[in-house]
Amino acid sequence: MYYKVIVMTVKAISSDEIFQEWLKNAEIKTLEKFFKKKKVDFKRELVSAVETVQEVDKFVVVYFEKDVKAALAGKQTQSTELITAKDLEKIKFYDFEGKQVNIESWKGDKEVPMYNTIKEIKCAKCGGAGSMKCKNCGGTGTLKCSTCDGKAKITCKACKGTGAVEYEIDITGGDGKKYRARRKVPCGDCHGAGSYNCPDCSATNKVRCKPCDSSGVSSCETCKGTGIMFEYAIQPVPFIMSKKDAEVYYSKDIEKFIDKQSVEKMLNARDIQGIIIANPDDLKENVLKPQLNYWTKDADKVCNDAKKDYKDYVKKSIVKEGTKIMVLPALQLSCKGVNGKDFQIFGIGVEGNFIVLDAKFN
Repeated sequence: MYYKVIVMTVKAISSDEIFQEWLKNAEIKTLEKFFKKKKVDFKRELVSAVETVQEVDKFVVVYFEKDVKAALAGKQTQSTELITAKDLEKIKFYDFEGKQVNIESWKGDKEVPMYNTIKEIKCAKCGGAGSMKCKNCGGTGTLKCSTCDGKAKITCKACKGTGAVEYEIDITGGDGKKYRARRKVPCGDCHGAGSYNCPDCSATNKVRCKPCDSSGVSSCETCKGTGIMFEYAIQPVPFIMSKKDAEVYYSKDIEKFIDKQSVEKMLNARDIQGIIIANPDDLKENVLKPQLNYWTKDADKVCNDAKKDYKDYVKKSIVKEGTKIMVLPALQLSCKGVNGKDFQIFGIGVEGNFIVLDAKFN
């Protein structure tokens, strides 16, 4: 069951307030690079918001806490893979040596192949032999000769297997009459045998099996002839986990400049109060616009994404139902230095209590 929206009267920060807070904390050397004028001694107070800020855009930030341990447990699984010896070198294995990893600095997958889980296993297909009976010859190493059909002999074509050929002789009698006589003689091609030894199998009726080179065996296709396979486990990365983490949402255009981890870390460190609601269905224009005094297409998309994830997290017990959702007004200041270089300043929060970040100011 969700609760009704808790209406907070929020006063959005002004662009000037954001700029002055940023200017106060910006590194003097970087400021000098962007704003120092020739033949003029540089001072921080010489940097003016009026001259620097070119454009101001409004956006919203949605923020809610979740249980990191539950989140990781919900996403992570353990599985095993079985591969050949040759494929071992294609896998990127990890060995954390009992150490934990900071989740914020980790760039890889949350589940990875672990080196210390590799096991050598006898190939189940060939029983560890590395080879199997040749499928082509059935393990004999030979095949029936296709030339003689396994008969070792080939019927003589000249005599058609009779061993003899007939010749017709023209004869003229004393009275002038002509007639023919037939005479059989042994076939000269097969020497009267009617057949001859098959030249392909040398009268053995068998030929060598080429796939197994007459060995009668062929390499096991599963283990590639080694007789062994390797099993390894894909396990969760051992993260150092705080009890709580948070989800932060803002437009993709803003993500190009500031990463969510930085925003999350800064919001966690400050007790910033914005519009607080506990029902994700209240992440919509008619509820939030009166409090923000503005609304954008990006705000609509950001709130819909946050609502969808919030409900999904509740189902997975990653977020407790009723956990407060905070919506914060925010400003993007598009700026230009005296040196002509563009940079961005962002302010998130309410008047008197906000965080400031910059991008491309280096």
